[in-house]
Amino acid sequence: ISYPKLEKKFSTFSVSIEPGQVRKGEVLGVMGANALGKTTMMKMIAGVEKPNSGEVNKKIKIAYKPQYLQNDIDVEVISVLDKANGGQIEGSQEEEQILDPLKIKKLYNKSVKNLSGGELQKVAVASCLLQKVDLYALDEPSAFLDVEDRIAIAKFIQKFVRSFGKSAIVIDHDLQLMDLTSDTMVIFEGESGVTGKATSPLPKADAMNRFLKSLDMSFRRDEKSLRPRVNKAESRLDKDQKESGNFYYKK
Repeated sequence: ISYPKLEKKFSTFSVSIEPGQVRKGEVLGVMGANALGKTTMMKMIAGVEKPNSGEVNKKIKIAYKPQYLQNDIDVEVISVLDKANGGQIEGSQEEEQILDPLKIKKLYNKSVKNLSGGELQKVAVASCLLQKVDLYALDEPSAFLDVEDRIAIAKFIQKFVRSFGKSAIVIDHDLQLMDLTSDTMVIFEGESGVTGKATSPLPKADAMNRFLKSLDMSFRRDEKSLRPRVNKAESRLDKDQKESGNFYYKK
């Protein structure tokens, strides 16, 4: 799935996105500071926001999970999931493939308005992935989740996309989640709230190195858990990696 160069101008803010593509079976991660236009990019690709310049192929079927979720509806979770699935979810293949791994079945009979922030996030992610589309667009899927749930969601999104040959775009501020999920990455740079510019998709190692350098942070991989860890500022590892220009760990 490809998208052209996209531009959007508001009264006090403008954003420019270099062209790119998302391959089947891959996740495109989108990273950058706040107020640079990441959500605007996703909305333009999802057809929610119309660009001033550039046009996305309208034939692409897209499921969009917004950053801010509505929790003021008094309906049971099962009804929301049935609607997303386009039919009864209980006993279906989708229940086994998506809802079991995300541990959502226990929420079936809860009202959406009574869900915690983390439960609502999981239901929103599941509702997005249940839709029969070409591209899944997930904005901040880690919000309100604890560390272990974030890792579980990250691994599941990647496994789901790879297993079923789908494509996904994920925006998140959690570096660990982005590292676990993404195959390629777009980096946003610019002046927050004024102007944003997005790169074309980059190889993950190049993108992470560029992003971490802008934050003056370095990453290592934990020897036991194999999870990415931020090096303590000015530590020996931090200094060694920065001096070598390798802000992102080598695999």
